[in-house]
Amino acid sequence: MINKRHIALVCCLSILAFNYTFANYAFKKKIKTVCSSYRVTVDASSMDFDSDLFSLTLESNRNNFEMVMLVGFASAGQAVTHQNNLGLSNAYVPKEITVRVNVPASKGETMVFEATCSSDIAIDLAAGTLDSSEFMQKIDLQTS
Repeated sequence: MINKRHIALVCCLSILAFNYTFANYAFKKKIKTVCSSYRVTVDASSMDFDSDLFSLTLESNRNNFEMVMLVGFASAGQAVTHQNNLGLSNAYVPKEITVRVNVPASKGETMVFEATCSSDIAIDLAAGTLDSSEFMQKIDLQTS
């Protein structure tokens, strides 16, 4: 038989799972909103939520991969700021952010540009207290 204690436990676990899902949903929604305002397409499957690292993979044309990378970092910075402003106990606030940009190189081949920075630097980029050229100097851009 199911008693009141089991029902209460299931309800508490459901609420905790819902809160965690809501925090990720709000983070994803902010990323999508900012990216779409710059006409950068992104979907939820291109986002990876680890406890201390948020990863975002974006697609670019040959000539605008730096702009796409900047938009990726700025959107993540805005999402972290939004999470901090919500003040939720379960807010998703990663310490580091990685953005990968896939760029077509030649027929069927793709170059990948990847960079990682602290969430504080991404927040500064998003807030405009760090301009794009300073930001690009602070990150270590890798290609593969």
